[in-house]
Amino acid sequence: MLHIKNNLLLYFLICSISGFAVAVFAFVQYHLILGDPFQIHNYVIPVLVGSIFGSLLSRNVILRRELKIERDLIIEKNKRIRSFTGTIVHDLKNPVSAIHGLVGIILEKGKPIDEETLEFLNLIQQSSNDILENITLILDKTRLESGITADQLEEGNPYFTIQSVIDKHILSALEKSISIKRSIDKNLPRVKYDKNALDHIISNLISNAIKFSPPSTQVRIYNELLSDRLKIIVQDQGLGMTQEDIDNAFTEFKTLSARPTGHESSSGLGLSIVKQLVDQIGGDISVKSDGKNKGSTFEVTLVLASQTSEN
Repeated sequence: MLHIKNNLLLYFLICSISGFAVAVFAFVQYHLILGDPFQIHNYVIPVLVGSIFGSLLSRNVILRRELKIERDLIIEKNKRIRSFTGTIVHDLKNPVSAIHGLVGIILEKGKPIDEETLEFLNLIQQSSNDILENITLILDKTRLESGITADQLEEGNPYFTIQSVIDKHILSALEKSISIKRSIDKNLPRVKYDKNALDHIISNLISNAIKFSPPSTQVRIYNELLSDRLKIIVQDQGLGMTQEDIDNAFTEFKTLSARPTGHESSSGLGLSIVKQLVDQIGGDISVKSDGKNKGSTFEVTLVLASQTSEN
């Protein structure tokens, strides 16, 4: 009710001001400039036109206000939905992780298992792994929509963050007989970054390198230091990419021509999220490949903290 009263008051106010303004203009025109005596009929049409204009203007102002209120309500509602979705999905992650881990323990114990049971256990492990990847993607997408502000970026040496990410992929690489070679300088220059974002960025690139590489190959992670930037490079000897793949590498929901060598799942979301995260922390990402079966090289570029402070 208060909202309606406010709109009516605004409507009346704008119409009155508009009508009065046109009447004043008419008075100046007829009486002061032309010197005509005051006659009421000279002001009827100008006041009427001014009132109509004021009516249209007030309707526009009121509509804009109402649209802004509706937009703010929708934004707030979306925030609550994202928060609720994130909470539910996060709660699902723990039991699925437990199932995946328990099946892994059963398979690693080496006790005799009949062929049918072994097939079912492998299916459970693969399915739970696929679910975990999808849960991680949903959580990352939810976090991404919340955005990373400049105030959230920290300044420091990303060495330990990068090493920690590499460590998490050692086991999955060994399972496919893929070796990981790292060459990261301990005394990296200080950059502005978000630890969680950089963790996800490097993790996704290493995971993809393992996923799309055949056994007995190598994944190399190293850094290059330029005058104003730090490059973190993930290079594999895997299935490589066509020019079309390179052009669409960071497009959302775009599945590339290569298929995971161990029948892993691929949603087509991972690299698009990586690109958005890199953008949010003020970096850049690129990919190059000499073609099919010739491996791929992803380069993540971070601006040095000294450069950001100068700007």
